[in-house]
Amino acid sequence: MGGTVTAHEFQTRAGVRGTRHRRARVVFVILVLLAAIACVGVLRPAPAAAAVDATIAAALGSAGLAGSGTGVFVWDLDTALPIYGFNSSTELVPASNMKLVTSAAALRDWSATYRFSTELYAPDVAISAGGVLDGDLHLRGLGDPSLSTRSYQREVFDLTTASFETFAKTLKREGVKKVTGRVLGDASWFDKLKTVPYWKDGLQLECGPLSGLSGNQGLDNGNRVSAPATWAAKLMKTALVNAGVKVKGKPGSGKVPTSAALVKRQYSAALPGILRHMNQESDNFFAEMLLKGLGKDFHGEGSTVAGAKASKATLHAMGVETGTYVIQDGSGLSYGDRLTAEGIVKVLGAMRQRDDFDVYYDSLPVAGKDGTLHDRMRGTAAAGNAHAKTGTLNIAVCLSGYVESANDHLVAFSILMNGGSMGTADWGTAAAAQDKIVAALAKASLPGETVLAATPVLRQHSVSAVETVHGVGGGLRPVVQP
Repeated sequence: MGGTVTAHEFQTRAGVRGTRHRRARVVFVILVLLAAIACVGVLRPAPAAAAVDATIAAALGSAGLAGSGTGVFVWDLDTALPIYGFNSSTELVPASNMKLVTSAAALRDWSATYRFSTELYAPDVAISAGGVLDGDLHLRGLGDPSLSTRSYQREVFDLTTASFETFAKTLKREGVKKVTGRVLGDASWFDKLKTVPYWKDGLQLECGPLSGLSGNQGLDNGNRVSAPATWAAKLMKTALVNAGVKVKGKPGSGKVPTSAALVKRQYSAALPGILRHMNQESDNFFAEMLLKGLGKDFHGEGSTVAGAKASKATLHAMGVETGTYVIQDGSGLSYGDRLTAEGIVKVLGAMRQRDDFDVYYDSLPVAGKDGTLHDRMRGTAAAGNAHAKTGTLNIAVCLSGYVESANDHLVAFSILMNGGSMGTADWGTAAAAQDKIVAALAKASLPGETVLAATPVLRQHSVSAVETVHGVGGGLRPVVQP
């Protein structure tokens, strides 16, 4: 995986961006005509932006993509002005642009410091003088999508996170040389569905089996395993044997008994690293595991349906109107997912105002440099500049994210292109049109004065039992939004 642009490097190149990218909320309300911005059809920009308007329209027209299956919305985040809109309120299939919503929900609900955990239990008995532990070991998963062997981390994740080897070394240090029982995996944290019921046949091959306990994404040499909890137990046993600890029984699955004692709780990489891998590589497994985790933690059930409630709550909090979207999964593999270009831009704009914006921004592929954009927009003003999420299905080619204009305006854009049966050639045509649009935005000198004032962010604080919770907190909206 290629390197990414750090927040410091990007701010240094852009000069004044350092202050703007600290996600400050504004201290005054800017009145805008929301109805005009949300209307279907082409928005008329300020005269100084006419060239950009014409370039975008030409890119769509020449590619044959200026029809009802295309939605575009472009918003200047610094001036709070629309740049371009075309079918911006039309609900379209977002493909992996859905991961932008999943990422926003994860940061909003968990915060950037969040880490997943996995627990190792052993019988509550003394280890014999010879290092024998009598009974079974239990590995309890709590939804960590990244639990893996160290070799898998190096080869697939480019991420240091929780490993089976670390658990094995812990037992070794405790003096264990032999386990008379088995290693059993407990996946009860999530429901039993290993895929998303809304997916079309064959799409499950694009995602490892979903499970509360998973190792190496539930993949054995690239193939989905049928019993992910048992597979994780097998990886655990292998790590123990490699560490010099003999395990007599075969790996299996089962809940942790109440009599077992916690040996070690291991934590994953922090959420920024998880989101970076997910968005850079468009990892469907990570996205679906995050969605189920949000469902478990905030809606009491480790299911896709419960997780979708978290995504919907995030959209609502960011000003995206109910009835303008359909959330069926976290990755965007579902053909039933629906978002609007305007709705995605609202999410992008709201995230820009958060204190953890750099985490969100830096998780996205950089044009011409890394992730799923490593070979796109090279040699243009967008290269090394645009941070955006790709999305591709047989019926959709999408691109949404951020780009900085020639005069240092940060622009949020969403380009959703749907077709009845897009073939490989159409994917290329759509991507080329998207690249022309983003490159044009990067070259443009956009009109308007910066209206966002950088101010300290009001941070949340813990609420004691005697404090009154503000009754309208759930209805707060970003101050400047499309």
